[in-house]
Amino acid sequence: MSEKTLEKLIATLKTEAVEAADKEAAEIVEKARSQAQKIVKEAEAKREELLQSAEKEAEAIRNKGEGALRQAARDLNVSVRNDLLQLLKAALERDVETNFTPDLMEKAIFKVIENVGSGAALHLPETMETKLADQIQQRLQNSDNLESIGSDATLPNGFSVTKTDQGWSYRITSEEVAEALHAHLSQKWVQILKNESEV
Repeated sequence: MSEKTLEKLIATLKTEAVEAADKEAAEIVEKARSQAQKIVKEAEAKREELLQSAEKEAEAIRNKGEGALRQAARDLNVSVRNDLLQLLKAALERDVETNFTPDLMEKAIFKVIENVGSGAALHLPETMETKLADQIQQRLQNSDNLESIGSDATLPNGFSVTKTDQGWSYRITSEEVAEALHAHLSQKWVQILKNESEV
């Protein structure tokens, strides 16, 4: 074999080896690219899944928080309304007691005795001023409607009227007047408070 042929053979072998190495390198690079693209696609899909899951969780937390805030607002509204109603009741009780004077009681007693008819018994508190009690007794002694006048230690203020023949008795005290007014006014106060809270 001649030197030229040998060189040609070596050059051919080198070329084939380089071409084979280049081909193998190209296949390795292509596999690496394909694997990298696959990894990137999987990572993007995982990222998208995590984002959707996080968005759903965030929305659920936000909805839960908004629901809790709405409930807290309702609870606060009810609590404040109840506190205001209690304050209004206390103010009403104080005002009624302040205005439940002997003069007012005297007028109320005459009006009630006048309206209940005959056979009524009147009970006054033991603490009532003697002068007022005497004045009421004098004015009512001539009344056919009044059967008797007595005192009642359980009456802090006010009076009671009883008709034993009909089986009823009414106590008219500042507490009971305040309670009746409160029961009557509570719904109106609630409506006013609702209207104010909607503004």
